[in-house]
Amino acid sequence: MASDDAVAAMARTILAEKRARKAAEDDALRLYNRVRQLQKEEDRAQKRIIETKKKAKEIIKARERNEQKLIEKEQRHREQQEQVEEQKLDNLRAKEEALRHRIEQENKIYQDKLDVVQKTKEERAEIERLLAESRLLARKEALEQKDFIRKQQEDARRKIETLKLQKLTAAQEEYERRLKEEIDAKLAKEQEIERLAQMELELIERLKSKQAEQRKAYQQLEAVLSLGNVSTTKGLTGNGKPASPKVTVVGATGGVSPERPPSQMSQASASYTAEEAAPDGEPTEEDVARAFAMYDTDGIGEISTLSLDGLLRDLGVPLSPSQLSQAIAQLDTSQTGRITFGEFLLWWKG
Repeated sequence: MASDDAVAAMARTILAEKRARKAAEDDALRLYNRVRQLQKEEDRAQKRIIETKKKAKEIIKARERNEQKLIEKEQRHREQQEQVEEQKLDNLRAKEEALRHRIEQENKIYQDKLDVVQKTKEERAEIERLLAESRLLARKEALEQKDFIRKQQEDARRKIETLKLQKLTAAQEEYERRLKEEIDAKLAKEQEIERLAQMELELIERLKSKQAEQRKAYQQLEAVLSLGNVSTTKGLTGNGKPASPKVTVVGATGGVSPERPPSQMSQASASYTAEEAAPDGEPTEEDVARAFAMYDTDGIGEISTLSLDGLLRDLGVPLSPSQLSQAIAQLDTSQTGRITFGEFLLWWKG
């Protein structure tokens, strides 16, 4: 029991010592902080002292500079005052000199005016004398001038007559020149007309030659096609009259369907041949040739596929767009866009 009390007493003693040590450490820390703070304050005070001394030196230097500037300013002011006084003296001397010069100028001007007045009087007297003499001379010259003017008028009248004659001659020459130009132009036009007429005759002869060649070609073509005409005679009736027209109808599948009468033409798209025209009103080969020549503007025996519709309408066989396309396909197999008369005539008579 006693040992426990001793241990407890020792523990309390140690705890008290720890507390005392802790308190001493806290005091030491606070003292250390205060010492540090005082040292900082001392440093700041020392800096303020140094700055104050520095500012005092700067103030002293500034004061000395200001005093020096003030001395220099007073010196400049004295110099300026001296310069002003000197300038005033110079201005006064200049004014006196200007006044003296003006007086001299006025005296000179006055004397010049007196001289001018005297000279003017003398000149006026001289002018009056000269005027009197000029009047006498003018009267004398007036008399002489009348004769001179009369001579000038006569010379002018002669010159005018000469100019009129020259103008008349020039007008006559201009008239003859223009007349000659017109005659030359008329002769040139007549020569051109003769040349064009000769060219027209030559072209007509060439056209006749071409037409003769075309007729020869047509005759050769008819001779070649004579075998095709044999088949047409089979369509005649017993009394020699032509049979009813037949139409070759192209079906939807592209093949050729059986022959149908004209009453059924609206039921299919047909490719027309020469047999579609009425027997009584069918154009002759000459009619076909003339109609073809109307569209053969170049005279080469060919027309454009675009002219086929108008040609067929002129021949009395208008086609629908689909029928026209089929006809162009049959005529222009090489797809050149051109149709020759031989191809068209074969198709027409086919």
